[in-house]
Amino acid sequence: MNRLRASARGHHGAKLQPGVTMRGVGTYDLHRGAIIRRQARIHVGSGARLTVMRGAAVGTRNTINVEAGLTLHEGAELSWDVEIMDTDFHDIEYEDGRRHVRSAPISIGRHVLVGARAVILKGVTIGDGAIIAAGAVVTRDVEPGAIVAGNPARPVGRAASWR
Repeated sequence: MNRLRASARGHHGAKLQPGVTMRGVGTYDLHRGAIIRRQARIHVGSGARLTVMRGAAVGTRNTINVEAGLTLHEGAELSWDVEIMDTDFHDIEYEDGRRHVRSAPISIGRHVLVGARAVILKGVTIGDGAIIAAGAVVTRDVEPGAIVAGNPARPVGRAASWR
């Protein structure tokens, strides 16, 4: 049934579980073997692209807002209630005339594990094999194999692998 649901939406070989909401006119590039779990809410804006590679999984009740771009590479796993936003949803002009960067793409590497209720913000690249602790707020790039935790997320260790 999950594959049938995905195939009906044009994502042949991807699995969409019940209650998934996909809105917005942007591009959804869900590869064969990608999984979008129950009640995930995804919005991809005009001109933006969401790519979910083979074996990558969006978790139950995740909220994902894409205005620029988001790529989940092979085997990336998002736990439940994760929020990912590549945009601040607003424009700011500073007193000196500089403009705030509203949106920037996010890349989540191969075999990354993102813990429950973590938040990943615009412009972040998470390296292959990294682990993001539950509740972490990721505002900066994460090195491959790093374990990060806290708000803002900071390195707390190194991972050889995870299962």
